[in-house]
Amino acid sequence: MSDVTIVIPAMITLGTIMVLGFIGNYIFNRTQIPSIVWLLLFGLVVGFIFNTQIEQLGENLLRTISGFFAAVAIVIILFDGGINIDLHQLFKGAPRGLLLTVTGFCLSLLVTMAIIILLSISGILPLTARESVIIGVVLGAIVGGTSSPIVIPLASRLKNLQDKTKMILSIESILTDPLSIVVFLAAFVMITSGASIGEGIKSLVSTFSVGAVLGAALGLVWLPIMHKLRKEQFSYILTLAIVFLVYCLTESFWGGAGALSCLMFGLVLGNGKKILKMVKYSGRKFEMDEETKQFHSLTSFVIRTFFFVYLGMMVSFQKIEFIIVGILVLLALLGLRYLAVQIATFRGGFEKDDKQTMNVMMPRGLAAAILALTFGPVLVGEKGLDLGPAMVGFFQDATFVVILGTAIVCTIGVSIISHYEMKKLQNNIKQPENAKTDEIMNKEEK
Repeated sequence: MSDVTIVIPAMITLGTIMVLGFIGNYIFNRTQIPSIVWLLLFGLVVGFIFNTQIEQLGENLLRTISGFFAAVAIVIILFDGGINIDLHQLFKGAPRGLLLTVTGFCLSLLVTMAIIILLSISGILPLTARESVIIGVVLGAIVGGTSSPIVIPLASRLKNLQDKTKMILSIESILTDPLSIVVFLAAFVMITSGASIGEGIKSLVSTFSVGAVLGAALGLVWLPIMHKLRKEQFSYILTLAIVFLVYCLTESFWGGAGALSCLMFGLVLGNGKKILKMVKYSGRKFEMDEETKQFHSLTSFVIRTFFFVYLGMMVSFQKIEFIIVGILVLLALLGLRYLAVQIATFRGGFEKDDKQTMNVMMPRGLAAAILALTFGPVLVGEKGLDLGPAMVGFFQDATFVVILGTAIVCTIGVSIISHYEMKKLQNNIKQPENAKTDEIMNKEEK
């Protein structure tokens, strides 16, 4: 295949994905239906229509592009997660947010693993006992976190939602993406390296320790430099470039976990004022200006659009077993969400409407799509468990069902809650008016 025949289809594919992303975002602004739903469905339609061409292009180019985009996306997700974590708010002001994060993620992982084990025992999935445990843990890590680009905007639009509820939902959505990625990568490294559980845990502790220490140390080094350069044009681009270098250097030269290093690097920069105050440094806290926010929005838009449409395009739905897994995991997540919310809000003085909102605010998003598309196929292929053709497409199909299902549940749930909120607001307005009318009528009768 010549360069022209590769470049032209690639440009058409990427151009189509960007157009679909704009259309999905436009529909979201008009209908309040998350763009994830439209992007996944658009990708599904494109994949169905151009199935043969996509298979040819996918083998030669799309997987390479997705691998590069995945690395970039993971760095940006973890760095942003670190910047948006307020240590004071996290550990002192919002313990319930941390409780909801840990409880929801752990329950999702354990029950997903149990579902895979039961399906393998029943013969629905062709897996051994060891393989079922591994696949269950990995799938549980993939679908364990909620999506902040959906949760935070939707929560902010619900006027009757308590501030503490919004804070808990925001903290959960910010923390779960890094948590999902770190847990998944830990399992991925253990599996692909072929190490025993004991050796794997020892290696992971060492790798994660190096990554965490290097990320924090490099963050402290970069803080004063960033402070001096803060007024320079495009200074944030330099910081983002340093983040990529931190990831590469940690992974390639220092043998640490690059993902965790980026998270710690962002954590230091996001909490620079508190950290530097300990060493009596008078520098200001790093804050994002409007230009930086626009740059972040654009970067996030491109990556999010690519992976959601790409996930829809790569879904095959050739095996009903994978769809069954996705549906069972989805139903389990719905039930577990109720349990996690009850635990996190126990004796917290939360209103019924707030709990109901928290129950439906469980959409899975970009991290799940990235992990399912880029690392999932490697895990079941020759470099991982080598499960053969029987499990090809498993992570893509099952994750597609979960992402689409949770987004629809969130959309319908928020719409119903918003509808009842409007009714309550109208009733509250009418009651004072009725009271005034009755008062006037009583005076006239007297």
